Amino acid sequence: MSKQPSGPALIQVPNLFSTVEPGVYRCASPTAAQIPFLSSLNLKTIVSLTPEHPIKPLLTFIRSSGIDFIHLGLNLWRPPGTEWKPVRDEVIKVALEKYILDIRAHPVLLIDPIGVHQTGCVVGALRVMQGWNFASTLVEYRAHAGSKHRYADEQYIELFDPDLVNLPPPQYRPSWWVPSSAEVEESSDEENEESKTVDREVNGIVPGQEGQKEDVMNGDISKEKTIKSETVVT
Repeated sequence: MSKQPSGPALIQVPNLFSTVEPGVYRCASPTAAQIPFLSSLNLKTIVSLTPEHPIKPLLTFIRSSGIDFIHLGLNLWRPPGTEWKPVRDEVIKVALEKYILDIRAHPVLLIDPIGVHQTGCVVGALRVMQGWNFASTLVEYRAHAGSKHRYADEQYIELFDPDLVNLPPPQYRPSWWVPSSAEVEESSDEENEESKTVDREVNGIVPGQEGQKEDVMNGDISKEKTIKSETVVT
């Protein structure tokens, strides 16, 4: 019997792959068989959140595709009192500031060995910044973690402080980023203050005090007339 021609090899999707937001993806560290799938994402950056070194096929793919590979989490030392944290604050901060919330790094893929703990904490921290309530954030985390969920991860997400992260300039923020109410209020206050400053500078008159300005000017004119009159009499 003649051998039937084999069809194209099936593309395998990395474990727990999903889209976090447009241009931001997450998954477990891909195996050699799963790497061809990454070509369809047109990635610009891959961020590894743990100290584990990537496999050689992944490094080969990264180099041949011109992708920036950012290896965070290499420093295992933790400040005293933070040993319970599943990931260091610096890792979360850098991942959010430079790669997730900055379109210059997009499309970006976040990876860790099983795609649950470090990646789950980073995405959870992003959701906190986006104003998600904790219940919704927890649902997303557990949908990926399944039976591997950890209380430490969930506690880290719940206690995450958004003030830790400095946002990139507005022109580099993704279109899906919606500023929190605090940011909107702060921006409005700044705009109002600038508007008041401009108003004060127009003709040197503060709004609402136009009459006072005229009174002062009239007062100065009458004083001038009085002085001139006295001079003439003398």
